[in-house]
Amino acid sequence: MAKSKFIAVRVTSEILESLDQVALVRGKSRSTLIRDLLANCHSLYHFLELERARQRTDRIMLDGDLSQWVLDNMPQDMTTEALQFVGEVMRHAAEMKAAREKQKVGGEGIVADSG
Repeated sequence: MAKSKFIAVRVTSEILESLDQVALVRGKSRSTLIRDLLANCHSLYHFLELERARQRTDRIMLDGDLSQWVLDNMPQDMTTEALQFVGEVMRHAAEMKAAREKQKVGGEGIVADSG
């Protein structure tokens, strides 16, 4: 196992409050949540960059109505873990589509997907 490193970050009280709320909802400690966010920083930051470009703003506003629609229309017995899995599948599909579009623009054509 790789040796752990220590990092210190100063944040506003509002950010800390938000972090604590998310940790509470997820049933994680503050440290565990921060480690999870850092471990996934590549995909999370990629998402933020795409949203900033799409929304043309530094402050990302997610459509609460869309999230509520998903909650209202998902199967009643769907677990939180299953919903997170579906989200990861959608993120992966979007990355694949972007890679194919980039490949097509590069003049290499689209390669058939094997899976």
